[in-house]
Amino acid sequence: MKGLMKKAEELTILSGASACLTFFNRDDGKLVVWPSQEKAQSLIDRFNALSETERNENAYDPESYIETNIKKIEKRLEYSRKAVEELEMDHLMLQIQNGRMLADLSQTEVEKLKSYASKKITCLDRELRTQHPNTSVEPFLEDEGFLNDDDEDMETSEGESSESDGADNA
Repeated sequence: MKGLMKKAEELTILSGASACLTFFNRDDGKLVVWPSQEKAQSLIDRFNALSETERNENAYDPESYIETNIKKIEKRLEYSRKAVEELEMDHLMLQIQNGRMLADLSQTEVEKLKSYASKKITCLDRELRTQHPNTSVEPFLEDEGFLNDDDEDMETSEGESSESDGADNA
């Protein structure tokens, strides 16, 4: 009981929230109240004075609590997957920079690299257009041969054309 009361006190200090605890001590058959019976009764009276809507405003039923936590975990998982993908692509590009030949890449690595590059180009283009509305990287890419019709013949591992692979999924 003492440990629980200490934790409750720490939580009220850290969060600025009000709290009270009541225990029934089986050993001596008495009710134990923290922080005091007067403060606990005052807090209970304040709670009972609230409308039902106000009482339930921040309350969770078990299902919604679990659903909320699942959504939070799924967001963290998606963020982690994106971070891993980015690290893998950074590692692959570092290998290429250090002499790994493009011809040595597997088809999967090529497709992932193309998709990653396309997403990055789309993000950079969006950012560039935000900062300089009349500017785009697309004309540069067309001039350099990055955006041409020959790429449509290459199929991705999912059966989509490589041209739509990154830009549509970004």
